[in-house]
Amino acid sequence: MTRLDEPTSSDPWIKEKDEKEKLKEEIREEVVGKMKRKKRKKFLTCCLLELLFILLILGLVATAIAKTGLVDVPVFSKIFYKPPTPQRVVTVTPEEVKNFSADITNKLEQEVKSQIKPGVTGQEVEISLEFTEKELTALLRNLTANGDLPFGNSQISITPEGLEIFGEINEPKKTYLSVNLKPEIKDGDLKIKIKKIKIGTLPLPAIFGNFLVEKFLNTQLDEVRDEIAKIGKLENIKLDEGKITLQGMADVLVFTE
Repeated sequence: MTRLDEPTSSDPWIKEKDEKEKLKEEIREEVVGKMKRKKRKKFLTCCLLELLFILLILGLVATAIAKTGLVDVPVFSKIFYKPPTPQRVVTVTPEEVKNFSADITNKLEQEVKSQIKPGVTGQEVEISLEFTEKELTALLRNLTANGDLPFGNSQISITPEGLEIFGEINEPKKTYLSVNLKPEIKDGDLKIKIKKIKIGTLPLPAIFGNFLVEKFLNTQLDEVRDEIAKIGKLENIKLDEGKITLQGMADVLVFTE
């Protein structure tokens, strides 16, 4: 019985098989290496994108804070904050501020009494009261002097589109608040519609302006409504450049009794 010799490493078939296995191993290692590199690259890309997103959010927040002027944000404040200015400057004297309440009462009495017909009772007369932006600024300065509003050195300017309230906020740092609003008569009641509001140069949602009206102006608006109800009713508000006109009906008895 003849014994077959075991194949040796010098056999061409063995060599070819070894080379194929070696090539497969190299290919597998290369594929695995590429996959690992892709995973690392993907991971680094995700981390970089997340970092950029965080930096973007922080940048937007810093920009918004800088635009308010309430605090100094290094670099951002110099780039994004410039003190705003009102649409025009309205000046009043301290004496005008002091005498505003008496002036408005006299104006109303003169308007009504000029239309009273002698010998006629139970009259209701049409009234039309005009107020300039200087007079409304005097009223606003009076309110801020009493601490009823959270800002100072304030003013009101009037255009056909609405009123602009502009004033300084001194805490925590001096900046400016501007509110654009439009007074309206709805169902016989005085309403205030907020159109725009800014702290510094940062625009805020109108809901924030509505919050300010609720918090700081509701008491004053209620007082105005009560005073109007005592003498008659307000029917229309007309806005012109630099002045506002209130139109309605007044009960003569209020001024003759």
